Amino acid sequence: MSGEISKTQVYKYVTKDKVLDIGDMLALDPKRSKLSITLVEFDEHFKAKTRVKHYVDADSFKLVCWDILNNRFTEWTDHKGTVHDNVPEARVLTMKKDYRYRNPFVIKIDNGVGEVVGAGAVKMVKQTDSLSILLSDFEARKLALAVLDYVRQWETVNFRKRQEARTVTFPAEGAARERTPA
Repeated sequence: MSGEISKTQVYKYVTKDKVLDIGDMLALDPKRSKLSITLVEFDEHFKAKTRVKHYVDADSFKLVCWDILNNRFTEWTDHKGTVHDNVPEARVLTMKKDYRYRNPFVIKIDNGVGEVVGAGAVKMVKQTDSLSILLSDFEARKLALAVLDYVRQWETVNFRKRQEARTVTFPAEGAARERTPA
């Protein structure tokens, strides 16, 4: 079970032509603990036209959720990327509160071709797919509360396993001693 990733839906919002889905990709290792955010756009026959994904660090998204719930949120952008078959894929998630719209919370995901820079970071070079969705203030707070509650409960249930996963054993003069990394 160590390192196992679950696939549970945490939050879902549906409009007449789009679906926003937030899923659990939480892991015992905090560096690998993510939430998947998927936006799908449908045509008039309910066939998926465009699908974009982003994987956000759970700790970062908890702070965004807290800001939304405490009316402190303005804007946040998260850049991620991976390399599959020597092709860098870039993903950018942008969330902002824009009162020009009746539904002021804007969630936008851009997917595209990336370029590896530095020590493995991937930056967007060419956007290939982009979708956005607008949420009301009430719906944004529902999203924030659902995600924040879910992640906190998952962390509580898995607290002991997470501590054990962080424990490293070092050999020391004939006996093993344990040390938890700082």
